[in-house]
Order: sequence, then C-alpha cells, then structure tokens
Amino acid sequence: MKTKLIYVFLSLVLLSACSGEDYDSPLRQGDEALQLSARVSSFVIDGAPDTRADDSDEKTAFEEGDRMGIIVLDKDGEILSDNIPYIYSGSAWSFDGNSNEGKVAVNYNNRARTYLAYFPYTKQADGIKNIEDLKKKFQPLLDQRSKDTYRASDLLVWSTSDNTPLKKLEINFEHAYCLLSFPSSVSITCNINESSTEVTYSSSLISDVSFTLNGNPYSAYKAADGSHRIITTPLSISASDRWFATYNANKAYSGSMSATTLAEKTRYTLAPSLSIGNYSLDEVRVGDFYCKDASGNGYLIPGEVASLTDDQKTACIGIVCCTDANRIGEAAKTALSGKSVTTPHGLVMALTNASEGCQWGVYNKDENSDGSDGTPFKDNTNNLQKMYHNVDGYAETHWMFEKLTNGGYSSDTYKAFAAARDYSVAVPNNATGWFIPSMGQWWDILSNLGGIDLTDFQESTNSSTSLSGAAETAIKNMNKYLDKINGATTFSKDTHFWSSSEYSSDNACYVGFGSGGNLYLDYCNKGGTLIRVRCVLAF
Repeated sequence: MKTKLIYVFLSLVLLSACSGEDYDSPLRQGDEALQLSARVSSFVIDGAPDTRADDSDEKTAFEEGDRMGIIVLDKDGEILSDNIPYIYSGSAWSFDGNSNEGKVAVNYNNRARTYLAYFPYTKQADGIKNIEDLKKKFQPLLDQRSKDTYRASDLLVWSTSDNTPLKKLEINFEHAYCLLSFPSSVSITCNINESSTEVTYSSSLISDVSFTLNGNPYSAYKAADGSHRIITTPLSISASDRWFATYNANKAYSGSMSATTLAEKTRYTLAPSLSIGNYSLDEVRVGDFYCKDASGNGYLIPGEVASLTDDQKTACIGIVCCTDANRIGEAAKTALSGKSVTTPHGLVMALTNASEGCQWGVYNKDENSDGSDGTPFKDNTNNLQKMYHNVDGYAETHWMFEKLTNGGYSSDTYKAFAAARDYSVAVPNNATGWFIPSMGQWWDILSNLGGIDLTDFQESTNSSTSLSGAAETAIKNMNKYLDKINGATTFSKDTHFWSSSEYSSDNACYVGFGSGGNLYLDYCNKGGTLIRVRCVLAF
C-alpha cells in the first residue's frame, strides 16, 4: 500500500509496525465444534524511515468483556448465522448467551461458504452480509477522547470464502479505517531571555488535541504513549484542514495540513513544530531552570530542555520547585512587593547546599517565647498538619537574620541560619534573598520536584511520618534536573535537611532521605550537627 508524505508547516509521517496476539478457544456444539482464534494486525506503515516520529504504535489487544460479531453466509450469499455475539473472557472467546437477543451459537454447517467477523459487536449489524455494509454502520465518532469511544471508532473486520465449510475460523482482523496521530513529543521554539532557542518538550505540555477534516471536528484520544490520535475514514486532506492543540494548559495553537489522501489500514503521524515566542516568568513550570542575566534580572529556561549550553549552566542559580504563589508566605510577598514584583511566581531551590552539616540553634529554647517580635514562631510545628500549613520560611529565616545582627544571637549557635545568611550565590533583582524553607515549603519541594504524594498527611495530627521507598523516588526525580548543571549538589540517601520550622523548645523539623530508602518528615534536637541546609528564594 503506497501513501504520500505531506509537506508544509506540518508534515505527516508514515510509521510501520505489525503486531497481534492470538486467542484460541473451541466453541463446542456437541460433536461438531467450531473453533475460533482472533488476532489484530497493526496499522500499515510505509516509507519515510529517516523521518520517523517518536510515536510508538499502540497494539490493539482484546480485553475482558469485549464482544465481536460472527456472520455466516451460504454459496448464494444468504445468511445462515446472523450477527452472532461472542464475548472475550480474558483468555478465550465464547458465545454470549446473556445478550438476550434470542440468538444461538454458530454451529458447523456444511452449507457455509463465507464467514465474516467484526469488532466491536452491535445488534445494528443484523442482516448485514459484507464488509462495506458493516462500514456504513460503523462510522468513526467525532468525539474520541475516551478510550471507549476511540475503540468504538476503530472498526476491525475480517472475511473469508471457501468452497468447503470450515470447522475453525482463524480470524486475522484488519483496521477498516486509518489512524491520524499527534506525537507525544513536539519541537518547540521559544525565546529565552531574548534569544531564540529550539527545545523539545515532553507530552505533558500538550493537551486537548483535535482536528478539523473535511469540515468535521474530531476530538482526539490520548494514548498510553502520550500521543493523541483519532480514527478516520479514508479521505483527502486539503490545505484548509487543521490540527489544534493546547500547550502548557493555557495557550492554543493550530497548524494546517497540505493536500494528501489518507488510505485505509494506514497510520499517519504528524511532526508538528510550535513557535511560542518568549518563555516569560508567567510560563513557569516546576523543574524550570531559574537564571540571572548580566543585567541582574531573573529569567527561565524550560526544564524539559535536553541540555543547557555552558553559558546557560553558568547563568542558572536554581530549579523552580513551586509555582503556587500562596505557598511562598506573606512575608516573602511583602519583600517582593518592595522590589516591584506585584505577581509572585513561586519558589526556586538552590543548586548547592549552604551547609553540609550544622546545628539549627539552641535546644531548650523556644524562639516564640523570646520577645514579642517572634511572630513567625508563634505556633510550633508539632504535627504534620501544622508542618504542611507552615509556609513562613522567609519570615522565620529573616527573623533569625535580625536576631543574628541586632538581637544578640550568635552565629556560632544558630549555624543553620548563619549559613543561609552567608550563602554567596547572588540573587536577581526581581527575587527575594535566600532563606531556609519552612517545613511546608519542603513538602512542596518533595511533592513537586520529588514527585511524592503527601496528600494523605496534610491534615494529619501525627507528629511525624516516614514513607517506605519514597526517598529513592524523590532523589531520582530531583536529580534529573540537577544533573544538567555543572557543580550542582545532587541529593543522595542518608542525608537530612533542616527546615526553618521549630517543633518545640528542644526540637526543629527536618526532612530526611534515609539510607534504606525511607523518606522522613520528622523532628530532632536543635543541636544536631549532621543536618544540612538547602536554601530557596521567592520570585
């Protein structure tokens, strides 16, 4: 089968694969057993091997509860078995006697000459004698966003004729229509700090894909491989036909397709390229690289970029770990307002540690009780609920900064805060200074960058928790960004990090990556000297 490649702003690429899976089961009728096996061939892919798009084929496999229809005709084309339903158990096919349609299983018949099978089954196929009439009953749906509607649109057909009746049907289904696919990864050109750089993003940035073909709007199904796809009848595409997609959950884009003909049984994959203009702070996503330019301003490089140039690595000072402005704390918002930042964007985690191990401060001393200005420490973070809701890292840290300068607190005692104060990486003009994240802000780092689900603990009154194996997941997810920056300090097992949050007069809260892989949200004595400091800033 030959097909044509499409060129213009957007190209269609033909991919190839062939796969199927056999399911054999005898359908017994006394001594005359009609045996049935069924497999599905993949869409045909032809040509253009050097322009293969990253959009793997998704094999059509039968699932428990699936139903196919069997039709048997005699030599004159008269119906012997009229659209008989067979159901799949997960390992075998059998007559669906529970269909309540008054039908009986297909039996061996010496008058049988033509056999038809199709999937998925519908009673509306009663009386049909050929594949062309089946297609008239099964037109692809316009809305294929769900798995069920996508599969219902993908009509599978098979037919055979023989001079002798058969006792075994070896059904090799083929796709009656064609597949049009939007790939899981697209090439995106954007302006980073006023210079054009081409980067490739993962499928998570593309959503709500649809097509307009011959005036008909089709909504696409998102497959397991991240691609978006529709089933369509063979048709001729004109220059007025278009695709539509949403990027980054809030910006819509579209592209045109040049004239070509989509052939049956064939898969076509688009190779789109988007130009999104300037990647501003408003585009921020968790994992983006936060950088400082020569003028002292902060800017972003998308976190999905495969690699950074040496200049970009040098400019990078941290990784975006939170994009919820409500989680930066009121004191940080006030500080940003003083720098003319009226719309905060989130938090950035530093690339390196401010300390490789030091004590938090003085145990047996409750900072909240030390004067009326100790507002940030008003409520000790003595249970998980309070830990999560405490996002006062900037306020707690800077209260300590003031005490270290004017309040008689010793840098030799409050070493964690002194380390944060003295962290030497210069910050941009449109950001706060560095501070120790509160326990709630550590939760955001672990949830967002680390990919750990802490939802169940957000309202817990337990004093601490540990999650088995979660440390390995968090370390892996956070390091995939840090590994792209020369000199960045990656996370590892058997390391612990202070928060700015006090647990009690004796203890402060910390996050621990256990040597056995457990993740700890816990507290310990303020005098512990093996716990590290990792700072954040708000922007």
